[in-house]
Amino acid sequence: MRVPFESTAGRVAAMCGGRLVQGGADTRISCVSTDSRDPGSGGLFVPLRGERFDGHEYIGALARDHAVNAFMTMRDGDDETARIHGCACIRCEDTLAALGRLAASHRAALSPVVAGITGTNGKTTTKEMLWALLDENESCLKNEKNYNNEIGVPCTLLGLAPRHRHAVIELGMNHAGEIDRLARIVRPDVALITNVGEGHLEFLGSVEGVAQAKAEIMNGMRPGAKIFINADSAYADTLRARAVERELRPVSFGLAAGADIRPDSYSLSTGEIRLTLDGEEYAAPVYGIHNVYNALGALAVARELGVTSARMKAALAGVRNVDMRGQVVQREYTVVNDTYNSNPLSSRSALASIKEIFPGARKVAVLSDMKELGDQAPRYHRETGKAVADNGFALLCTWGELARHIAEGARAAGMGNGAVHHFETKDDLAAFLAENVRGGDVVLVKGSRSMKMEEIAERLLR
Repeated sequence: MRVPFESTAGRVAAMCGGRLVQGGADTRISCVSTDSRDPGSGGLFVPLRGERFDGHEYIGALARDHAVNAFMTMRDGDDETARIHGCACIRCEDTLAALGRLAASHRAALSPVVAGITGTNGKTTTKEMLWALLDENESCLKNEKNYNNEIGVPCTLLGLAPRHRHAVIELGMNHAGEIDRLARIVRPDVALITNVGEGHLEFLGSVEGVAQAKAEIMNGMRPGAKIFINADSAYADTLRARAVERELRPVSFGLAAGADIRPDSYSLSTGEIRLTLDGEEYAAPVYGIHNVYNALGALAVARELGVTSARMKAALAGVRNVDMRGQVVQREYTVVNDTYNSNPLSSRSALASIKEIFPGARKVAVLSDMKELGDQAPRYHRETGKAVADNGFALLCTWGELARHIAEGARAAGMGNGAVHHFETKDDLAAFLAENVRGGDVVLVKGSRSMKMEEIAERLLR
């Protein structure tokens, strides 16, 4: 990943907590890159280590080719490489941590109003909605795509410029402690937790563990700051209590009675959601009940930050579904491409939304594995199969080892064998759909990212 960043080697060393061990303090830096294939002219290379790679292996070639002006390193001896080839070398104990400190220092120096967003589902869509509400004349920064991890978040913050009055930063994770580290870099002035559900249970153990991990966003917030919490989500009361413990001001939003921010009404249609909030009607060209929550959360934060109703109406009307996240495509039949990722919470929401939006249509669910659920995976897949049956789907097609349990759950809930089909290969699944999907059907396609179920959605739309 590469981001423009104008500075000097000496200033970068001071900001990241490293030592400039070779080269001049005034060595110019024009960008920061973690990718040896895209170092950028006049850039600073930050070599990272992973289970199967070590960016330090590319320092010699980059220096020899004069592809960078400076680099960080955790290794002894790289200062000699820098001396030979005329580069600046910044010695760090941990280059990933140094990247985070560099970003945190840059964020503190510019001081925009930063909104942090986390949650099991809806993070990216809510980020895009809130960014649209706040971004006037390119005054708001956001993570591109879903660059929400310990590399993407710091690199995003390094893109802050004086013109940015706001930043909307999505914080992701799959292990405990990751959001804590990100929150201490981002230092949100306001935060939003979209929901808590059955995601990353393989690493977090339970939904309560998920809630605790999402609550880590509070660790980067100053006392008195507001955090917006989905009142209808699991562990909402726990999150609210944690916020009070940390001297934050929790604000709940949702559809159920008792939420601090609740729409007067809402409606769903094929390509649109509508909600009325304090007498003002808002609409967005997206689908599903989950997007009512996403829009409500984004509106709540934007209103807190002083955005006018007129601005919010116009901006929300221009929002579009993020790729492979509930994209509705209508041909002779309708395909709902929700293939970016999947977990039990998002699957239940998608199934219920299709039941509500398309009450008279023949509904087809095409589902694959939901990953990172650990020992509880078979149970959650069976429960998803039950949800398929409960929401009135006429046909269920599954592919993937874990997805067998979805088929089992649907049969146990009353769907006949003729309505439930499991496939050993993706090609067999696609061939069956080509023969059995009819005009007027509504087809939901969903699975975890690694299953690449967008291939099925694309074949349906050829």
